[in-house]
Amino acid sequence: MAVTSEGGRPTTGPRRLGGWVRVATIVAVMAVVAVAAVFFLRQGHKPLRIVVLADSLTEGMGEVTDLRRTWPHLVGDQLRIERGEAAGSGGTWLPASVSGPMFGFTAGRPGEGSWSALNESGVPGSIARGPVTWDTSRYDSAVVHIGAERAGQRFTASSGGAEVTFTSTEEGTASFVVDKLGPELTVSGEGTVLGVLGRSGSGSIDVYNLAWAGSSTKDWLGWAGRPALLPLLREIDPDVVVLSLAGNDLWQGVSAGDFADNLGRLHKLVGEVAPRARWVLGTQPVADNTPREQWMAYQQKVIDYATELNAPLINLVDTMPGYSGGPFFYAADHAHLTDAGHALEAGEAGPAIRRALLP
Repeated sequence: MAVTSEGGRPTTGPRRLGGWVRVATIVAVMAVVAVAAVFFLRQGHKPLRIVVLADSLTEGMGEVTDLRRTWPHLVGDQLRIERGEAAGSGGTWLPASVSGPMFGFTAGRPGEGSWSALNESGVPGSIARGPVTWDTSRYDSAVVHIGAERAGQRFTASSGGAEVTFTSTEEGTASFVVDKLGPELTVSGEGTVLGVLGRSGSGSIDVYNLAWAGSSTKDWLGWAGRPALLPLLREIDPDVVVLSLAGNDLWQGVSAGDFADNLGRLHKLVGEVAPRARWVLGTQPVADNTPREQWMAYQQKVIDYATELNAPLINLVDTMPGYSGGPFFYAADHAHLTDAGHALEAGEAGPAIRRALLP
């Protein structure tokens, strides 16, 4: 979808970064990678992009103190450091809202007259109509993602006393860049605000944590049929897609067989709009309120599908204890996670994502 701009610039970007020449020492490798990453970004090349489709164990529900302490962003920081970049550089997906009240952090703050557009757009956290405001004190610029219902819908982004206005030229999704951010960014418009990618420095990795608490494969398949989710993923053009679902399928009464079929359908639909993406699948730790045998019937489907795809596996069902075995990983509800729980998840997810990135 094309976008006309008044005072801003549309997002553009070539393909992914290439491989690196081997050098004698690790220090030299990191130096070469860091310099090359800055060069590529200054030339307009696309950063490496990681998308995560998951539920509350990834979104951050529980006792997580900061959006950037959720495990996808912790992994992004690890990868940046390995490339010789600052941990907080690169891109961080800032959802327009979170899924409920049980969060220790805020994302976007929807204003009066707005409402959740999840079931309309299919994008977790998306907000319709009213203004959405983010704390952007950590970021230098932002990529604003929107959904328009028709041509001629206007969106206004305000930050640091400056204002940028964009007008859609047709129905669908689009994005535009806001440079030189102030402490806050407010976006309003006649359509839907899908979310914002906050960018800092010259980091070469963007992380899109699209997780939504309570979601199942059935939910994600429904959202894939809405007008914005798959077009957004096409626009992101991810290098890696992480899929980690199961527990809510069990609790929503989806059979293990249907869950397995849904995994395949979701992989196919996302794969059609993100054909370059390498896949990583994730299992989930056994919930204390569910018999292990019942839980494993679903986790085994994930393990089997990862084997079928030859995809790396984040195997939390075998490596992360439940509340009774590791209470410090869990919030007071014994189900959702703390900062320590997300740090443990990041330790398991990082090697799997690195394997997915190998040539």
